[in-house]
Amino acid sequence: MAGADTSLWPVVVGGLLGVGGTLVGVIGTTIRDVALQRHEKTKRRADKFEELVAAVYEFDHWLEGISRRSVFGRDDIPQTVSPLAKLQSTSATYFPQFDGSIRELHEAAGQYRIWMYQAGRRGLPRTLPRSTMGSTKHTSPMCRTAKHYSTPSRRSPIASFNEAAGGAN
Repeated sequence: MAGADTSLWPVVVGGLLGVGGTLVGVIGTTIRDVALQRHEKTKRRADKFEELVAAVYEFDHWLEGISRRSVFGRDDIPQTVSPLAKLQSTSATYFPQFDGSIRELHEAAGQYRIWMYQAGRRGLPRTLPRSTMGSTKHTSPMCRTAKHYSTPSRRSPIASFNEAAGGAN
């Protein structure tokens, strides 16, 4: 055994390589997991934003149905539950920056429903003459609210979402 190499360097180097490989694996896995979680969070938020936008259109469709029933006397339109609760819950949970806008929408919709009821009671004509189209007598609260949100000075919900998500338009 006098000729055998008794140096521990190969064992030490092998051990360091094993520990180093393990550390690289753990760090790499942690980085990958954090990136995956961030991606999943962004994807879930985008999905919820799509649900929010779909609920806005569903709410608009619901109001149109009420208008056809109340103002124009169409009985073939089914009565359904308002999708406003879905709008409010999605906004409160994922997009609190839209709570004020949804509150304004709720208030304008309430005024619009009152307007529709009154218009239905007084017998609003089926078609309005062109000369009265711009007057406030026949303009519903929802039309005035929509005009308010379509002005360039208001930030669009999509721009707000992109800003909150950290992305660009």
